[in-house]
Amino acid sequence: MSEQRIQSSCIKHAKAKGWICCKIIKCSINGWPDLCMYKDGKTIFVEFKSLIGKQSELQKYQQKQLEAQGFKYYLINNLKNFQEIVAD
Repeated sequence: MSEQRIQSSCIKHAKAKGWICCKIIKCSINGWPDLCMYKDGKTIFVEFKSLIGKQSELQKYQQKQLEAQGFKYYLINNLKNFQEIVAD
């Protein structure tokens, strides 16, 4: 499945679970995650990849920066894994 299709399916699922989803299309910070999600005072950052996709070095750097601040960051390549992180 393509990254775009994975992302679309996951966003649809998250919205159905009550998450506010902000898809990042263009950002002034290189390597920023594809999706920011908010619910009940929680913030989650998600980077989507196809099954063969890999994070760039900038994406890995941003992941470390966000996690160092206490945020949850997930690298997702399928809907099943995503469903686990947004489960009630």
